[in-house]
Amino acid sequence: MKLARKLTLALVLLAFAVIVGLETFEVRRELARSALDMQHDHRMLGHTLGGSFIRAWELEGENEALMLLADANRFQGQVRLRWRWLDPPDAELPREQVEALRADQDTFFVDDRVEPGLLRSFTPVHIGDRPGAIEIIEPLTELRMQVRQTVAGTAVATAAITLAFLLVAMAMGRRLVGRPVEQLVEFAHRIGQGDLETRVHLPQKDELATLASAMNQMASGLSAARAQVAAETAARLATLEHLRHSDRLATVGKLASGMAHELGTPLNVVLGRAKMISSGDAEGDESRECARIIAQQVHHMTDIIRQLLDFARRREPRRAPEDLTELVDRTLTLLKPLAARRNVVLTREAPGPMNLKVDAGQIQQALTNLVVNGIQAMKRPGTLRVRMERARALPPTELGGPEAEWVRVDVTDEGEGIAPDVLPRVFEPFFTTKDVGEGTGLGLSVSYGLIRDHGGWISVSSEPGRGSCFSIFLPPGTQEEEPEGTPT
Repeated sequence: MKLARKLTLALVLLAFAVIVGLETFEVRRELARSALDMQHDHRMLGHTLGGSFIRAWELEGENEALMLLADANRFQGQVRLRWRWLDPPDAELPREQVEALRADQDTFFVDDRVEPGLLRSFTPVHIGDRPGAIEIIEPLTELRMQVRQTVAGTAVATAAITLAFLLVAMAMGRRLVGRPVEQLVEFAHRIGQGDLETRVHLPQKDELATLASAMNQMASGLSAARAQVAAETAARLATLEHLRHSDRLATVGKLASGMAHELGTPLNVVLGRAKMISSGDAEGDESRECARIIAQQVHHMTDIIRQLLDFARRREPRRAPEDLTELVDRTLTLLKPLAARRNVVLTREAPGPMNLKVDAGQIQQALTNLVVNGIQAMKRPGTLRVRMERARALPPTELGGPEAEWVRVDVTDEGEGIAPDVLPRVFEPFFTTKDVGEGTGLGLSVSYGLIRDHGGWISVSSEPGRGSCFSIFLPPGTQEEEPEGTPT
């Protein structure tokens, strides 16, 4: 896991920095102690030889004293001793060293002019009134070697400790962070795929375990919410279907009153022909002709009643290939008696067959509501036109999408129109401007919902005094391949 690697790397870098810092401090402290030890040894050697040097000078002379230093050099390994007079001042010595020696203080300095460097210490010695000093010179070879060995050992120890810490951190990071995070990610993916019954359980007691518990609670909440939404959706669909069926039955009532007149004519024909046969006025071929006419009128009445029953029947929504032109013709045929009672002529304009995959009953119900509304809006004789075409249109904001080709059905009446302040509310449930007994205010709302279920929408344009136009737009996704038809 990337997070585990980042945490491991951060911890290793922190540990490395701490170890390097501690080792550097320790190395410097050891080197400083070694330098102090060398200076202390030089000081002790200088003072020891200083007393002997003075006695040898006073008792046996300068040569014996210098011989003492020469003998000491023979017994020393790397340390070299020599005598220096301080008057006149030795130009080789730094001024600070000379002043310290004249003040009877031991002094030293590191001479880097010779590799690997020399530690030069001076012990002040007075021969009578004349100042001098014993110089002790020791190469820093061992000290430099010790430095290199210490640095190498420290580097090896630091690398070993860092490597061990890295391995342990990687193992712990994988166990404490990597695997738990992988489980949480897999859990999140399964929730995203809709599996709300799965749960994740982490053995540790830390923030990741708290996060896992919170995610389990979230999954439980989502599962309960989904069940509630499913139940509410089922109830909503049932209520919606009930409202649609109620609207359909209300429309059936309106149609029935119109069909009563439509059935009156064929019933009168049947009654008259039956009387002719029963009274003996029709005999032979004329009697057979009366029987044929009676049968023809009965079939006509049966078709009318069957259409009304099919329209009123409740059934589950189902989409199937349907010729929209034929569907409009059937709807207008069903509504002609109602239109005739108001002296309204129904016309249809279409470019030919228009095959769509829709629920014929739902589309017919939406068309019926729009046509019935148009008929009721016409207070005087006129023509109601239903026109079909393919047109490019931009969907409304709530539907979204780019401009595309749609199947458009316009229902245009010559009624009184809709006032501008009323127009935005025409699709609201139970909103109506009709007289009492002419509508419930559900027709347009139900029609809009039916068309939205098909992925389309209904728009309206109206001008008071000049009629209204309701336009149904069905999406291209419902349209099947079809040959171009001949305009009718």
